[in-house]
This record gives sequence, structure tokens and C-alpha cells, in this order.
Amino acid sequence: MPPDKTPRDSRDIRGEDALQAEITRLNKVVTALMNRAERGMSAQGSDFGLFQTAVMLEDQVHERTKELEAALHENEKINRALHRAQEQMEREIEQRKEANEALEREKEEQKLLIAQLKQAMHQLVQAEKLASLGSLVAGVAHELNTPLGIGVTVSSSLKAMLDALLAQVDAGTLRKQALLDFLARSGEAVVLLENNLQRATNLIGTFKEVAVDQTSMRRRSFDLRQAIDEVLMTLRPKLKHTAHRLDITVATGITLDSYPGPIEQIVSNLVTNTLLHGFEGIDSGTIRITAKPEQDHVTLCYSDDGIGMNEATAKHAFDPFFTTKLGKGGSGLGLYIVYNLATAVLGGSISVSSAPGQGARFELVLPLTAPVAPSSSER
Repeated sequence: MPPDKTPRDSRDIRGEDALQAEITRLNKVVTALMNRAERGMSAQGSDFGLFQTAVMLEDQVHERTKELEAALHENEKINRALHRAQEQMEREIEQRKEANEALEREKEEQKLLIAQLKQAMHQLVQAEKLASLGSLVAGVAHELNTPLGIGVTVSSSLKAMLDALLAQVDAGTLRKQALLDFLARSGEAVVLLENNLQRATNLIGTFKEVAVDQTSMRRRSFDLRQAIDEVLMTLRPKLKHTAHRLDITVATGITLDSYPGPIEQIVSNLVTNTLLHGFEGIDSGTIRITAKPEQDHVTLCYSDDGIGMNEATAKHAFDPFFTTKLGKGGSGLGLYIVYNLATAVLGGSISVSSAPGQGARFELVLPLTAPVAPSSSER
């Protein structure tokens, strides 16, 4: 608190008045004694002793007056020093007030900056998810080319055989053997068409299920093995032209009341991370996925036998924008999304263990019944 100026100034004035009053009083005493001495000398003649007493008292009064004046002078010096200290303190208080106001402004600016950074982070995460979904769409479209191409080829051949048969009918040259050959080849074509169309239908259905799950927070009861198989089917185009192998040891019947989309997104991101980072320079690797159900949770383990990570890399694996492939296809958000989905959405935990040359192992502990999903802004 700033010092109170008014009480101190009043005390100074009262001290000075008291000193002046003391000096005045002593002067009056000296004057009275001198007058008394003079009256005694005129009345009784000469009283030298009383005169000496008066002189001695006058000297004492002068000494006391000097002491009081010195004290008054010292008090004035102290008052001036206190006044300067007060002014200095007031300046410091004003400077601190200005510094506090500047700090408050800086805090507000930092809050605004943090909000902007959070918004940018949210947009980048959404962009990463959409990019992953776009890659999924491209892979499924590429995978659909085979059954649909076969279907188009078979239907064209069937149409050509039908046109030839109709021409023979119109010309009246149709023979029994030609009809039998047409029927046999038509049956084979129909079976081929049915198989490939069914394959395309299954692929589209799986893609639709995965796409809806990954782009929405739809909660439902589902079988863990079925969800993993569905997402791995959509990732088949990425593995199709490699010698890498999938080893899935997840029993059917592990039912979760949770969000299949985030689990599929986690598996997709982990596989993509392995292909991009873990299997760099490796022609034939193995990805293993296992699940161990417990009383109220399931432990889902994902591992590969790739190049692994050193301690520093593993420590920052889940940090946003941390990647060893900056500018080479890595955004640094894949494992960050995995961590957020596992902890914030599914209500579980995830850890990583790795060493150079020994692959990487991710262990997820997921509750069989997920908590209520956070709002979109919290996600």
C-alpha cells in the first residue's frame, strides 16, 4: 500500500510547533529570572549569587536551545528524506501498475493466440482424418476395378454370344449343339458375373460401414474381430503389392459397447505408420494384432518386426507434428490422432515400446463399455 501522506505531514508540523513552544518557554524563563535578579539587586543592593545563578541558567537555556535547534534541523532532514522515499515509492508503484497492465494485455494476447493454435490444430487433425479417408476411398476404388472390370468383360462377351445366337435364329441356321454351347457358356458367365458383383458389393458395403464409422461418432455394440477385418479389407490395396504379412489373433465374440469408428481409425493409422516408417528398407515384414479380453476391458496389442525406434523417438511418438519423415509424406499427426482417440474418445490408454532393429509394439487397453463421447469441440 502506498504510504499515507496526511498523517505523517501532521506529525511533522506538531513536532516543529512543540520545539518552537519549548524554545519560547525557556526564553520567557530566562527573561523572568533576569528581571527578578535586577529587581533584587535594586531592592537589596547587590546579590551577586543570584546574578551568577541567572547567568548560569541563561547559559543552560542557550545550550538547550542549540540542542533543540539541532534536533529540529535533523528532523527536517529526516522529513525531506522520507518525502523523497515516498516519491520514489510512488514512482515504483506507478511503474509496477503499468507493468501489471502490460502483463494483463500480454496474457489476453496469449489467450487469443492459444485459442487460434487450438483451432488450427483442430483443423489440421480434421484434415488428416479426411486425408486418411481419401486414401481409403482411392484404395477401395482401385480394388473395385478388378471385379467391375471382370464384370464388364463378361457381360460384353455374353452380349456378343447372344447376338450371334439371335443371328443364327434369324437365319434359320441354329443347331442344337450351338444352343447347348451358348447355354453352357452363359451359365459360366452368369456365375462369374455373380461372384464378381458379390465381391464388389461386399467391398462397397465394408467401405460404407467403415466410412460412416470413421466420419461419425456412432456408438453401437460390435464384434472386435469383425471391425478389425473390415478395416483391414479396406487397407488391402496398400498391402496388395508388397510381401508384408498380416497375423491376426483376435477371437470372435469379443463384444464392445463402444465406437467402432475410432478403433478402425486407430488400426488404419497404425498400419499406415508401419508401412511408412516401420518397414522402411524392409521387403517382407509381419504385422501382428492380438486381443486379450479381461473382466471389464480388452487389451489390444499391435506390433511389427520393422526397424523400430530409438528411445528419444519413442518418447515423442504421440506428440503432435513429431515425425521422422518431415517433407516425405509424414505429417506427424497419425499417432497423435491414435492417442487422442484411445484416451479421449474410447476412454482407454495406449503405450509404445520399441528399440532399434526390434520393431515396435503398441498396447491399447480399452474398456468393453466406452464412456459417453465428448462433444465435437472437445474432440
